[in-house]
Amino acid sequence: MVTRRRVLAVLGGVILAAVLLTGWQAWQVQRDLRDAEASVDALTAAVRDNDSDARDQAIADLQEASSAASDRTDGWWWATLTKLPFLGDDVQGVRALSSSLDVMADEGITPLAATIDDLDRLSVDGRIDVTVVEGLKGPVSEAGAAFQQAADEVDDIDSGGFVGAFRPRFDDYVDRVDEAAQSLTAADTATAVLPTMVGADGPRDYLLIFQNNAEIRATGGMPGAWAQVHAEDGKLEMVKQGTALDFPTAQKPVLPLTEEEVAVYGEEVGTYFQDPGFTPDFPRAAELWRAHWDAKFPSTPIDGVISLDPVAMSYLLEGTGPVSVGDLTLTSENLVDELLNKPYRNLDVQAQDVLFEDAAGAIFDRLTRDPPSPVDMVRGLSRAATERRFLLASFDPAVSTELEGSAIQGRLSGDEGSTPHIDVGVNDATGSKMSFYLRYWADARATSCSQDQQTVSGSMSLSQAIAPAEAAKLPDSVTGGGTFGTEPGAQLTLVRIYGPYGGSIDQLKVDGKRQTLDAQTIDGRPVVVLAILIATRDDVVITWTMTSGPGQTGAGEVSLTPGIQPGSKDLTFKSAC
Repeated sequence: MVTRRRVLAVLGGVILAAVLLTGWQAWQVQRDLRDAEASVDALTAAVRDNDSDARDQAIADLQEASSAASDRTDGWWWATLTKLPFLGDDVQGVRALSSSLDVMADEGITPLAATIDDLDRLSVDGRIDVTVVEGLKGPVSEAGAAFQQAADEVDDIDSGGFVGAFRPRFDDYVDRVDEAAQSLTAADTATAVLPTMVGADGPRDYLLIFQNNAEIRATGGMPGAWAQVHAEDGKLEMVKQGTALDFPTAQKPVLPLTEEEVAVYGEEVGTYFQDPGFTPDFPRAAELWRAHWDAKFPSTPIDGVISLDPVAMSYLLEGTGPVSVGDLTLTSENLVDELLNKPYRNLDVQAQDVLFEDAAGAIFDRLTRDPPSPVDMVRGLSRAATERRFLLASFDPAVSTELEGSAIQGRLSGDEGSTPHIDVGVNDATGSKMSFYLRYWADARATSCSQDQQTVSGSMSLSQAIAPAEAAKLPDSVTGGGTFGTEPGAQLTLVRIYGPYGGSIDQLKVDGKRQTLDAQTIDGRPVVVLAILIATRDDVVITWTMTSGPGQTGAGEVSLTPGIQPGSKDLTFKSAC
């Protein structure tokens, strides 16, 4: 009996010691992670203030804290704790986060820190220093690989069962490291193609189009304004500007269209300069824009098409600071409203064109001449590319190969192995600027898996962010004045929904009413076209059921046209297989 009591006492002591040790280590890890979080904030502030001493100290503090957290959660004891009921998944999350943070701080941030000072020399007096770009290649590639490894550590962790405040903080970290990894991938591509694109190997000319989100197209917006950019030996010049009306309507498509393209988009995609963006496939749209250009300016061939929308331009102004255009001061906060709404409410057409031309020139000049915060400018470009607001199609085969598969290329996905893709292209059919008030979002989830194919259910909601009575009072330059049959204040939107490659769209409803399916096919992907009238603030809800292509058993992706609101509307959904 005494022996049994002693055994129980010893066992109880061991358990108590284990609990105390675990609690002590957990407190230390929590402290380390909070120190790391504070170091990230300090690093961000130091970079923006261009304080190199504070930056180096913040990096050292971050590396010390993240290394400590990783060391404490490594080994058999914490691995055993992941098996505990209720708290095991939290322990797994802490281990993954600590390991990810250590990789990012030690292997990712260090090479980036070495390049920050070089960014100040990237663009001087309108000329991009190709030598600086060449020097960025190695560090950016190294950092990108580390950030991707850091993202891989946490991406597959399910935070659904985490307790307390840990779940939102974990999810926020995952979003941030994923975004950083994507940005560095884009930066890696940029350093590979930039020297050629800015004329290091010979002069280059580009058609720069400004996509107007207030009259939305699947690629972003109607290209109401354009410019010719000449690049030579790193120097960039805007040598010509104009509007879409400079390009006359073609009597027949400027390039041969496939039967599929005519069925889905109509011949307008190839006859109007304003409409190649009906297709969400930017490389194809760029081919059509080039054909319009060649017909208008046959003696000046272009080497590519570059696209920006005003939301992307607002991101860039975070690095350039305010830009003066006459009596108007454009900032990152007011640019979208000042260019996409107020001109149509207050100015005549000629004054609008002058404003757009002057604004484009002023912003371009500021971007290429000693921006006060190159880091913020590069960050803005990266964000715009990730959200598909900054797009590039090169007609140089070598550059095009480097861009293949990147977000900046804006290609409509095809067969991508195990990944089911769903795309939604949004296009204005009102002939107005009412898309400024358009709001929409989507959701999707895989509901079943059978014979290496998934069933996916999804929905999309569209509404108008303006009261009907107020919308009806807007000027014709905003509402379209009913010219194309839509009552002033309402908007008709063509929504094209693309199912997974090799799959099918099985059912479609609008506000609960089942629609007759008339699915077409574009490059192996099923697509349906819906005409959605939006006249109130009430949501119009589209729901669908799809079947993925054979072998598409992985997580899925949904891509939506970038709209007037900052941020990305894209999303992913988990596999049901």
